[in-house]
Amino acid sequence: MTIQDWGAIGEIVGAIAVVVTLGYLASQIRYARLAASDASRLGRSDGVRDILLAQVSNPDFRQAWRKADPAAAANVARIGERLGITPDEADMVWHAACAWTFLHWSQFRAMKTPEDEHELENLVSNFYSAQPMAMLWKEDAILRSLLDPGFVRWVDGVLSRTTRA
Repeated sequence: MTIQDWGAIGEIVGAIAVVVTLGYLASQIRYARLAASDASRLGRSDGVRDILLAQVSNPDFRQAWRKADPAAAANVARIGERLGITPDEADMVWHAACAWTFLHWSQFRAMKTPEDEHELENLVSNFYSAQPMAMLWKEDAILRSLLDPGFVRWVDGVLSRTTRA
């Protein structure tokens, strides 16, 4: 074999190495983008949950919010009547339920494996089929409207499979 033959083999090996390296880098960029998207979504979810939980723990905040938003006041009054609790208690329950749904939404959007989905399905089927979450999920259009339609359909699908089983 001549030096030119060895050079040709080296070029072929080098070209293959470049293609493999570019494929690996493309894969790494894709996964980094997914991780950044998950982190951003989790950050948004954390922020929303923090605000919702502040309303749960602060009676002045809840009162001011109901005073500023008559529709919210009517909604929590209706929830209170339905659950047999005061409007202020209904307000706390509603905001806590919203905090849970945003947590589940961020987990839903971050699912990568069938195990992830099975774990979240189990949690949702148990949590959303018990009171007060069952009533809120089924009857409160405001709660559902805060979430993306894909998540709402997924939860409805999980619950329909759960109630049939």
